Amino acid sequence: MALNQPAGGASLQHVACAVCGADNARTRWETALPGASESDLSSFFRCTNAHYGQFGRIVQCRECGLLYRDPQELNISELYAGVKDEAYHHEAPARHCTFRRTLAQIHRLVWPPAQLLDVGCSTGLFLEVARSAGWQVAGLDPCEWAVEEGRNKGLSIRLGTLTDGVLPPEQFDLITLWDVIEHVPGPRETLSAVWDILRPGGLVALTTMDVTSVVARIFGRRWPHLMRMHLWYFSFDHLVTLLQQAGFERPVRRPHGGCPRRS
Repeated sequence: MALNQPAGGASLQHVACAVCGADNARTRWETALPGASESDLSSFFRCTNAHYGQFGRIVQCRECGLLYRDPQELNISELYAGVKDEAYHHEAPARHCTFRRTLAQIHRLVWPPAQLLDVGCSTGLFLEVARSAGWQVAGLDPCEWAVEEGRNKGLSIRLGTLTDGVLPPEQFDLITLWDVIEHVPGPRETLSAVWDILRPGGLVALTTMDVTSVVARIFGRRWPHLMRMHLWYFSFDHLVTLLQQAGFERPVRRPHGGCPRRS
């Protein structure tokens, strides 16, 4: 596999479409990637980063229409592992409010509370909300700083990713991925791993930005979500395809994400 070396020093790799697997894409937009040391580069992968409009090359699959970054960083997991995001603490009240509304939606589908895993949980803000509502909570995140911060609050958070294969099968009744699926190098593999550790009848709830939204279509290349940390830009139909390929029922679409059930 050919690797490219940008000004910032991080190795990049060519990727194919994450939905249909085709290696047949056309360039939609392209910007220069600013030079950065390895330590500075991790700032592009913080939750609170403001590096808007610096995304490299975004292409569109000619077969299924998926928009995605190509090439992508080869060492993404290492970049997330080294992130420190002190500004994230200032967003806690607003995020708690959002998570309470989201959990209320989930409670219309899942009751009583049982075993929950939040993937990409950061410092555990959603876990705090869910724990207060009676859930038995666990988290998973690749960021060493975030995991330590969450553990300091008494939360059970494991360092790593779903594709590490560190979790036993059929353990959880609900798995959440809040704004995670667009960040992972292998969305298909991630959802397959979700299927493996979800109990039969369990639910997965996920959110991601909508590339077909009116705002996205109006702004085009100036859409703020076009950022280096976002690898894939899904439509709802793309998510339906990925989820059904992993074995899930067709998801239910909600303002804060769908909740497809394992059969």
